[in-house]
Amino acid sequence: MITLWKKLSDTYKILLSMLLFIMLIQLMTLLYIWKFESKILLEKERKNLTYQLDINSKLLTSHMHHLEKELEFLSKLEVMDDILVNDVDKRITVLLEKKAKDLSQNIVLEALNNHSPIASSKQAYNSKDFLEFKITVYASFDRKKRIGFLRLLYPFANLIELSMDNPYQNLWLTPPFNQNMFLTPNLKESIVVHTLLNGKLKDWRLSLAYEKEYALESIKEIEHILLFAFILSLLLLLFIVWVLSHKQMEILEHTQEVLALKRTFLSTMSHELRTPLGSILNLTQHLMVSPKIGDEEVDMLGRIENSSEHLLGMINSLLQLSKLESNSMSVTKTNIEIDRVIEEMIEIVEPLIDEKELLLKKSITHKNVSINTDINLFKQVIINLLSNAIKFTQTGTIEIYLKEQEGRFIFKVIDTGVGIEKEKQKSLFCEFYQAHSTEMKHSTGLGLALSQKVAKLINGEIKIYSRGIGFGTEATFIFGSI
Repeated sequence: MITLWKKLSDTYKILLSMLLFIMLIQLMTLLYIWKFESKILLEKERKNLTYQLDINSKLLTSHMHHLEKELEFLSKLEVMDDILVNDVDKRITVLLEKKAKDLSQNIVLEALNNHSPIASSKQAYNSKDFLEFKITVYASFDRKKRIGFLRLLYPFANLIELSMDNPYQNLWLTPPFNQNMFLTPNLKESIVVHTLLNGKLKDWRLSLAYEKEYALESIKEIEHILLFAFILSLLLLLFIVWVLSHKQMEILEHTQEVLALKRTFLSTMSHELRTPLGSILNLTQHLMVSPKIGDEEVDMLGRIENSSEHLLGMINSLLQLSKLESNSMSVTKTNIEIDRVIEEMIEIVEPLIDEKELLLKKSITHKNVSINTDINLFKQVIINLLSNAIKFTQTGTIEIYLKEQEGRFIFKVIDTGVGIEKEKQKSLFCEFYQAHSTEMKHSTGLGLALSQKVAKLINGEIKIYSRGIGFGTEATFIFGSI
């Protein structure tokens, strides 16, 4: 997966990153809802229930107040004066029955004189099953003279059966006294709120309950939507990765085919070119020592020789590069003494150092230390780093260090040459890249690329550092046994 990610283009990386970000937001939202939103919703639902309960309590209180007003209205009718003169005829009874019927809800109306019933809208009932409303009746001709009472009995049964539009909500009353008729309903897990009433139902408690399963139904729907969206996003991501992986495999296979053709081409062309080029070089060298050739011809042949050697070196580098890319380069392990091999390589390049009158400084602290490596490949890396330092240094010094650190050996070549621009240093190990293309006309740009590949082949690594143009270069070869 990491390898696939590294090989993806920036467009695909942005697309996948955005999709992953969206999925992360969905997941975090879902987790937040699971952990916190239920509490928030419960609190919100509790507030809604409190609001509903307040409305219901006001309606109930208003209804009781209305009954009181009706009773007060009846008490002020002139017909009630018949109670005073004991003229109890059917007029009062008919009036009470008619008004009780208008009020409905099984309400009972009674007229009393000295607390004794005189007329009633209903003959048989149990007063313990009713809520009593009682008002004094005064004489119509003298409002200060009490002539009796008017009583309204409201059935407790009406206060028990409090209906709600929502079938998952329950509304009930609890009186401030013991009354077997008022029982708390059997509730499932619910949100419950309470309020105390005023007026005729003072100190009565009105309660409203809402089953949690249905109160949280909306949040459950949101959870399902988010979960579905998350699963859909995950499937989409997996599909995109699957498509990209197959696409990447096709590109990789095509690339491998192209690289194989490239290696074949390089190998074939290098072999085909090396043979005639070797002949040209041998004939040129033969002519240069011939007594029939003058000085001018020798100079021209020397140029041919130099160009041929440059071409031959490039061909050999291409051949080696082809072998390295095809993993066909063989590695032969040999036990070598590091300091001795390095000294041999220094002796080879010392004439070039002397020719430029450069100062050579050596600090090889480890003597007679052996490692297992391929001696030819090891020499190739060392000689290349030394040659580069000399090639790009016209005046100053060449410093060579060898030390051991944490079980690995560090070989450094520090020069006072032209240096390398910092922005160019990251491309130094690319094939055919030349940091100083204008100064070095005969450079192929393969030296460091090959050296790095060879170094990795023998369990090593090359690092190049420079402070910039004019500050020289520091080449480091870190290696160990293979």
